Amino acid sequence: MRPARPDVPLVLGLGNPILTDDRVGLLVAERLHARLPEGAAALQLVHVGGLELLHVLEGYRRVVLIDSIEPGKAAPGELRRIALEDIASTYAPITPHNAGLAHCLGLGRACGLEMPEDLRIYAVGVCDPYTFSETCSQAVEAAVPRVVETVWRELFGPGGAWILQA
Repeated sequence: MRPARPDVPLVLGLGNPILTDDRVGLLVAERLHARLPEGAAALQLVHVGGLELLHVLEGYRRVVLIDSIEPGKAAPGELRRIALEDIASTYAPITPHNAGLAHCLGLGRACGLEMPEDLRIYAVGVCDPYTFSETCSQAVEAAVPRVVETVWRELFGPGGAWILQA
């Protein structure tokens, strides 16, 4: 499914809204999108990963993907920018979100679909991504405003990587 406006970037939050810190990607994406001018970016919050992202990514030229990193890969609340090629070799997914992302993009391109030319992946360190809860742990929740500010500044702020078109 092609987006209505492929010229705008996609803010893509991954996570499970009922698992404590696994929901952080959803929270950051929502708050980042809310900070942008209306119509300047698309927002998708998804609870799937791997090949199921194929049609979520299709048609967007620029995508910022925000997810969590399993405990021990980053300090709780720490923001990491991750290169696509490093996901499979360095970061083991806590859920299927990251599994097969490179394969998903490759398959989409092989099938002639328009896949992102510029994919920025940000991940937040977590304490507990396994307990059922609709709130993040205190350390991760406290980091969300700083994470949103950092991603906004790097991508959308003055001198950021992406020029917004409202």
